[in-house]
Order: sequence, then structure tokens, then C-alpha cells
Amino acid sequence: MSWFGKKQPPPARAPIHHAPPKLTLSMADAAPVGVADNVLLLTERADPLPPEPAASAPPPVAVKAPPPKAAPSPLKAVAADSYWTQTRIDAAEFLWGEDNLGPGDGAIAAGALADLPITVASQVLIASAGLGGLSRVLARHYGCWPTSMTPSAALAGIAQQRSDAAELSQKAAVTAYDPATVQFKANSFDIVAAHEVLTPVANKARLMQQIVRAAKRGGTVVITEMVMTELGVASLSGTSRRSAAAGEALQAWLKLMNPTPQLWSHAQMMETFFSLNVDAASKNISPAYVERINKIWGELSGKLEAGTIPRPLLPTVATDSERWAAFRTALDEDAIAMTRYTIKI
Repeated sequence: MSWFGKKQPPPARAPIHHAPPKLTLSMADAAPVGVADNVLLLTERADPLPPEPAASAPPPVAVKAPPPKAAPSPLKAVAADSYWTQTRIDAAEFLWGEDNLGPGDGAIAAGALADLPITVASQVLIASAGLGGLSRVLARHYGCWPTSMTPSAALAGIAQQRSDAAELSQKAAVTAYDPATVQFKANSFDIVAAHEVLTPVANKARLMQQIVRAAKRGGTVVITEMVMTELGVASLSGTSRRSAAAGEALQAWLKLMNPTPQLWSHAQMMETFFSLNVDAASKNISPAYVERINKIWGELSGKLEAGTIPRPLLPTVATDSERWAAFRTALDEDAIAMTRYTIKI
């Protein structure tokens, strides 16, 4: 990874898939959100795989007791019975790259911190650690010990395993927290980063208060969130033709989301910062997301033609492709915006 200048090779990690059989795939256009070339449908042709040759009957052997069943992989066991199942994680990383769960991970998330004065002594809180990729980059590049947390217990367990494998068990440790009840240590961090953690949270004001109060005086808070634009808010009443188009894109995307995002408007975010007695500078970074999605779509087209998408991931990759295409359309129609808020404490 080279998000901060000096290249750091990613930690070696055993592949999570066996090489799949080569599939004959086709890509069809569809327009569930009104833009025909936004959605890639992954479909297997009806041509069956050739049958395996019949095996000759083996010679009789003495019956032995079956060996004990192997224990399930700890990594898979951590992810069981959660939103982030192993298949969902595998599909996300297939699309967006190692340690990335969406287009905003990786370079975009790291870019939020690239210009900040991070040193080996910096106290950094990552409230959106995900699979721990950014935390491990900070630990390697700067030598600091980030406090890394994620709202998902499943992701925290897997992230910790990856930090263990990278010999960063303590330096890039990742733990889980409940956004509804968390109390970050007040006045303790030089930098606090919260990347796309507010969207599913009902009581956003409380979590924003916890994030802001965690920073020391003189520190910096960086929050990245998807918010409804003025046009998106207007689309709820359908007061103009342009807002109606934005509303259609917004509703098409929301129908594909489970759980449904609990969106705030940009105005609500700014009002909450005002109530917390802090000044927030905002920047629309939607173009970076659109560029990232378009780049991945080009790569996915090649993988479709080559038949290199692992068969177990096909349904999830197809679903995710449709969802991210609808998300891109909502960005293009200015119904929502990915916005970065920077607060100097």
C-alpha cells in the first residue's frame, strides 16, 4: 500500500478461495434505476459442465472409523450469524481490493488523514476500522499505535486475526463497540477519524458528540458520511422535475439497501456540529467515489469476459454490483453526496 508515500507491501495472507473452474459467463444490460449501463448482471449460461468420469469400483477394504471432523475456521466462525458473513466479505474484497469493503475504503479513507501531522507519538482513534487495513498502514508507516474500533463484532474479529498475522497484534489491535452506547475516552486523541459509521445509526447526535469529545484541544476530527443534498430533500416532496429525477434515483437505491440507511441531510449535520459548539468545514467528495466505482466496473467487465469470478461469489457480486450502480446513480442525480467534515478542536 502506498497511500502515504512510502510503499508498504501488504501482509502475506493465505488465499480464501480455491481456484474456481472456468465459467462461461455473459453480461446483460438492465436498467432497474433508469440508467441502462449502470448495472452488470452476472448470469451463467445454461451450458452444463461436462460430467465427471465414472470412477472404477475400489477394492474392498476394512471399514475404519471416520476421522473426527475438523473444527471450523476461526475466521469463518467469527463472521457467522452476522451481516458481514464470510461470503459477503469475500465478495466485497473481490470488488474493492484487500481489506476494503466499499469504494470509500483504501485510498479515499487514507486520503482523509494524509495531510494531518501524524507522528509516532500521535494518539489516533479510528472509529471505523472495518477489516483494519488503515490501522495497519498507520502502524507501519508512522509507527503510531492507533486505537482502532468498528461497530461490527464480526469485522473486529477478522481484523484482529489479520493484525495478528501481520505481527501487529497490539500495535494495530481492533475491537468492537456499540454505536448506541459507546463512550469514547474524552479529550484523549490528536486525531479522530469516523468513516461512514453514522449512516445506520438512529441517534446520530449522540454518536457525533462522542466522536467530537474524544479529541484533544488542538486535535482534528474527520467524519465522512453520505448525506441527502438540498435536491435530495426536495425530492421527497417532488416539487420540481429535477428533484423528481433525484427522488427516483434515491428511492431505487434505498430499495436495494438492507438495512435501510437512516439518512440525514447536510443541513442536519451542520446544525448538530453547531449545537456541539464546533466549526466544521465540509467538502463534497462524491467525484472520488464515482471515479472509484467506474474504475472497478471496467475491471469487473474484464473478469466477466474471462470467467474469473469465483463461482461461490457470483450471486453476491451480482447483488452488490446492482446496489453500487444504484448508489452511483443517486450520486450522479445529486440526491445524496459523500461529504467529508473536518473539525479543528
